[in-house]
Amino acid sequence: MRNVGFMNKSSVKRNLMIVREQDVVVTGGVVFIGDGHTGKTHTALNLVRNKDRYKKTDLISKSINVEFDYFVYQSNYQQYKFTISAQLFIFPGQKGRAKKGEGLAFEDALDLYFDVRTVKEVIVLILTFNLTDIATFQNLEYWVKTAIENNLVSEATNIILLGTHYDKKSNIAVNETDIIHGKKFVQEQIANELNIDFPLKQITEVNISNLTEEGIENLIGAIIDAFFNVFNIDEFNLI
Repeated sequence: MRNVGFMNKSSVKRNLMIVREQDVVVTGGVVFIGDGHTGKTHTALNLVRNKDRYKKTDLISKSINVEFDYFVYQSNYQQYKFTISAQLFIFPGQKGRAKKGEGLAFEDALDLYFDVRTVKEVIVLILTFNLTDIATFQNLEYWVKTAIENNLVSEATNIILLGTHYDKKSNIAVNETDIIHGKKFVQEQIANELNIDFPLKQITEVNISNLTEEGIENLIGAIIDAFFNVFNIDEFNLI
């Protein structure tokens, strides 16, 4: 396991929250991991609304590098202007390390991530799978274990199980029972491996279609909720 000195919840709040008069700014990482061709990059593009970067939504190619972008959200909270500034990281879906000349696989990209990231704490880990391909859901067992082993999860991390290809409703192979078992598995793995009390409320699920954008607003809401859950303004006696 990498020793990168992740903070507990209290230190996250102290170090990643800035309060200046009526402005409150919080920051943190939002990391996508999962099998290839499950829509990680396309989802990130929809989140940042940067659609001029692609022409047709069904022609997004699989990345072989770690990609990053930024997600910024602002809202009013009591008398405060509350800003979330999140750094998005999208990891390749190829497991392990790539052979020479084949770009970057997950482990290669992870090395780069720890070198270039400006935000050290992962507030939201998005475990991505294709709703029409049960194997990509079953492979989340590998991805969550790998995330824990490589310090992409702490007690301050919120988990989103993100099912893509929701527009293909007649072909959906992952049912609600699968999701319930999946959430319980994630909770138990984190609690056991990190020796912490990891509440089930920090794990949620969202289904989206990147073609129709159905569910994208729900995903944005889940990310915002995760930040509000971690950076509870009332606990800092701001109001």
